[in-house]
Amino acid sequence: MNINQFALILLSTVAFLGSTAASSMAQVVGTTAAEDFSEEAIFQETEADAAPDAQPEAQPTFIEPVLPEDILEDDFLEFEEPALPEDALDTESELPTEAIPEDSELPIDTIPEEVVETPSYIERYNAGVEQYRAGNNEAAIEEFNAAIAINPDYAPAYLFRGATFARLENSNAALNSYNLALSIDPNYSAAYLNRGILHYDLQNTSLAAEDFDRAIATDTNSATAYIYRGLIDSEQGSYETALEYLNDAVRLDPNNASAYFHRGLILKQLDNPDLAINDFTQAIDLQDDYAEAYLNRGVTHYELDAMTPALEDIDQAIAIDENNIEAHYNRSFILIAQNRPKAALDALNTVLTLDPSYADAYLIRGQVYSTTGNTSAAINSFNQVLELAPDSAEAYYGRGQAHLLTSDQQAAVADFTAALARDPNHAPSYKGRGDAFANLGNGFNALGDYTTAIDLDNIYWDAYSSRGRIHYEEGNYQEAYADFSTVIAANVFDADVFYYRGVTNALLGNPAGAEADLEKAGSLYLTNNEATRYRIVLDALNKL
Repeated sequence: MNINQFALILLSTVAFLGSTAASSMAQVVGTTAAEDFSEEAIFQETEADAAPDAQPEAQPTFIEPVLPEDILEDDFLEFEEPALPEDALDTESELPTEAIPEDSELPIDTIPEEVVETPSYIERYNAGVEQYRAGNNEAAIEEFNAAIAINPDYAPAYLFRGATFARLENSNAALNSYNLALSIDPNYSAAYLNRGILHYDLQNTSLAAEDFDRAIATDTNSATAYIYRGLIDSEQGSYETALEYLNDAVRLDPNNASAYFHRGLILKQLDNPDLAINDFTQAIDLQDDYAEAYLNRGVTHYELDAMTPALEDIDQAIAIDENNIEAHYNRSFILIAQNRPKAALDALNTVLTLDPSYADAYLIRGQVYSTTGNTSAAINSFNQVLELAPDSAEAYYGRGQAHLLTSDQQAAVADFTAALARDPNHAPSYKGRGDAFANLGNGFNALGDYTTAIDLDNIYWDAYSSRGRIHYEEGNYQEAYADFSTVIAANVFDADVFYYRGVTNALLGNPAGAEADLEKAGSLYLTNNEATRYRIVLDALNKL
């Protein structure tokens, strides 16, 4: 008996932000972006970026943007020189000509010295902010240090110095500066906010949450603090509470594109795709180059099986940023769903050109090659996954399926066994290994693997069907009939299952049941244009 029932299964469930293949088992692995925000949180100038993490199930990726900075206008102080009386400086006054002969010289002690004004701490601070905004980090730190030297009690200078150190990824120096700002002004909301962002970036979640709470307590209008606080709760699975924070952020700043975007992500997690799409759309309306919003709206359309708008949104994200790896990666999912494997391979190859270490792209490419019959290319892609992620259960499973297609049963058994060593609860690997054992004529081991697959997933109809065929071949007709009937009762219209139950019915002495099943099998084979199998059914009917 030859059982090669490999099929590419694309799963679509929630995910977000590039990835490593291989932490968990699935036939296609999608990725999601973890929340990744700029260390430059004190400006409101958006720069999008992402940091993806692998998710256990196949799905398009969600990219989290760099959070826009919040301009602290109150801290950027501009001072005008005080107005002077019109006659205070008479630059045109002249000495009498007779008072100083033309060839005379003033005594040295009567020559006025040039007065050099020392910049004030405010001037040095403002100069530092300008350097910060220009991206001149070292010069900015020098100016902030000078302002602090003049006035050690000026908290905003410590705040901006901390932000500059954070930009330079000098976390210890940044934290020290924020702490000093707060020691001067314990109610300095912006300092709590920026220190919270630093803790968040360092994955000190509890400390970050405390600082964001303090930022909100000292400034109830800080939309950015509400956004971050919501994200922390979202990451901890408290989506309802997270939604409340994001609602507050939108209420406080209805023109904040990031607030709508992140609320959209949470609504998606709460299985409200229509509302999520509305928020992504609002974010796009506010910021028409918001690539992540287009990407995530496209992903949501994909999960709603709306492939045309999904592809349009993903393509728009790529138009905004042609090097957006996650957009190209997710584009491949849509093209696979549209049965366009060549275009999907092109998208995946673009991903690998941009990032040759993207293990999940090799994994999906291997899946696509397998379904198109290019097993050697599939095996090569799975090999590349294993070079990057040696413990990838998904890659071993995929390569095992490819070996089944090439009838290399021993290699298939080895790969499925390796996959199960890394994920003992992966039912498809038991099913695949059972297929290989069945092809090797080892019905005992095949039966055991199929049964384990069913124990792990009691609606795994392919496993019931395959186990039924083993029972049939070993003469266990009652057991075979039970397995085939389980599949048919689930309204799974598999022509092979009806055929095998039909011949099983004949062997059990039920010709009427046999005739009904064989006629159904013949009808399905005709619908599927399987003429050879249809003739086999006719022959069986003639023998009843």
